[in-house]
Amino acid sequence: MQDSKKINFTNFTDFLKNALNKPLPGRDAQSIMMPVIHELHLQYFKDEQELEQAAVLIILFPENEKIKTVFIERTPDPGPHSGQIAFPGGRKEIYDKDLIQTALREAEEEVGVRLYRGNVIGNLTPIEIPVSGFSVLPVIAVLNQKPDFNVCYEEVNDIFIVDLPELFKNKDYRTVPARGIKIETPCYIFDNTIVWGATAMVLSEFEKLIEKL
Repeated sequence: MQDSKKINFTNFTDFLKNALNKPLPGRDAQSIMMPVIHELHLQYFKDEQELEQAAVLIILFPENEKIKTVFIERTPDPGPHSGQIAFPGGRKEIYDKDLIQTALREAEEEVGVRLYRGNVIGNLTPIEIPVSGFSVLPVIAVLNQKPDFNVCYEEVNDIFIVDLPELFKNKDYRTVPARGIKIETPCYIFDNTIVWGATAMVLSEFEKLIEKL
């Protein structure tokens, strides 16, 4: 992918729409950023396990001639993803028409951005997270400018606006705490903040999808 300063956002969106309508990179791309400890490999891609449905929203917008997205830092809790960096999102509720509605609703609840189906241009491959019991659909939405964020601090500890192409340049292996142990894992890094696990796996597929841009 070219330097984000040289990418017209409209052209980027058109390219992305076209790429999303073709076969997706899928699990092969996701697995590039899978945690490397064997025991944790077993926590992904368990086709025999029934998983609850969930969705996240990848919000894309231009700012200062760069392509940006927003991450949240989850609030500390007893769950397996406590304090991790993620996209806005959550479980599908019975009143959600589908997972697109789930992603839109959760983004509005967590970061205060109201988006509509017209903003959605497609989705990536669902990421399976048996450790937390979810299959998560990454939904992609675009805006023509940076939205106003209104963070729900009951659900979100903080938000981060990140230059997406720059993030793809910054990959490493780091030691992270996970469920009482420390593991080595591939990750993306911005401002000394580590993105790993399922979110990094989603990003890996996104990166593969646009690598020819």
